[in-house]
Amino acid sequence: MQIRFSAFNKTVVAILLLALLCLTVCAQRKSASNNSSVDVLVQGAMDSELQPLLAALEGKKQIQLAAWTFWRGKIGSKTVVVSRTEIGTINAVAATTLAITTFKPKLILNQGTAGAHDPDLKVFDIVIGESTVDFSPYRSTHADAGAGIDQSHRSPIPHRLRLDGKEQVVFKSFPGDQEIIQTALDTPYKRGRILKGIIGSAFEFNREIDRMAWIRKTFGTASEDMESAFAAGTAAGFKIRFLAIRIISNSEFYSPKFEEIAGEYCAAFVVDVIKRLK
Repeated sequence: MQIRFSAFNKTVVAILLLALLCLTVCAQRKSASNNSSVDVLVQGAMDSELQPLLAALEGKKQIQLAAWTFWRGKIGSKTVVVSRTEIGTINAVAATTLAITTFKPKLILNQGTAGAHDPDLKVFDIVIGESTVDFSPYRSTHADAGAGIDQSHRSPIPHRLRLDGKEQVVFKSFPGDQEIIQTALDTPYKRGRILKGIIGSAFEFNREIDRMAWIRKTFGTASEDMESAFAAGTAAGFKIRFLAIRIISNSEFYSPKFEEIAGEYCAAFVVDVIKRLK
């Protein structure tokens, strides 16, 4: 027996399937959220930046939401969600937004590896983000064809957030939470120094020293990564406490090889920070 569907029936079926999909996704998010806020959301872009965190996470449950993976459990006395944001700006914003709306964290810690902009920083030094800044947006002056490219003619463009739907607030950078900064600075660490600094972010991997020198002069950056500032901006929009913690994994000034083990060292340090939280 053949069953023929009219265009109307096909539309009805499509609508029902879409509704079922929406209900399924909503049910997954409701189950993942467990209807309670977590103390800490801690983020890392790559598996190599997460292993000590996952090893420390007691009673962990893996949760997949669209393209992003989360693990929920406890570290010490704190309820914690570990987020693999994946690499880059789009992933950072999407994973942070999804985690905030699903798990309702009280604090966000973005952590992982970074390249040095400050020539004095050594591999395995840790930078505590007194602020984070997106160093990719700029406005240039007009130049005719053939005039070349001159970074000195570029000026930064700040981000703007319309908090509470009211007037726009200008963010030249996103400040880190002062209380958590102090907790991080007081946490023991034996593999290098712990310093406060401005953590820079862009979807870039810079190896040209003159380019990095211009970024540092213009934005005051100590290091660069691809996620921190974008997670910070998302947290600011939701008015959630935030801190970036980044370990130097490479420096074009004296040690350009990327040290993957740095990601584990940073994550282990962050486990200790979480255990010290009040």
